[in-house]
Amino acid sequence: MTYLRVNSDITTKEMARTISCLLNNIVLGPDRILNKALKTYGPLIAPWLADVAKVCFIIGYYPRLRRSITTVILQKEGKVDYLILENYRPIALENTLSKILEKVIADYIVDTVEEYALLL
Repeated sequence: MTYLRVNSDITTKEMARTISCLLNNIVLGPDRILNKALKTYGPLIAPWLADVAKVCFIIGYYPRLRRSITTVILQKEGKVDYLILENYRPIALENTLSKILEKVIADYIVDTVEEYALLL
């Protein structure tokens, strides 16, 4: 089996772009960090987050503390009978910093798949 080594050279610019693409006015995750705050301070924290992402790639480890998810069950609008389970939907609330790191990782996976034509 051949393993592809993922490029761990994540730039501050890439991290800043990922932060700037966060949506405002979403429900807070367990870390209670607002996307708007991250976007405001993105230029200050992007170098730090880029370094964290690089280390995660290099050592092949994702910090367990950042993988916390809270699941909330919401009623679907317009349903008559809420005794039926199908009339509910789960929403996973994830730590904001985890979402950023996962987005960067996902982008690198997509780039690698496209570069090596792994889905053809």
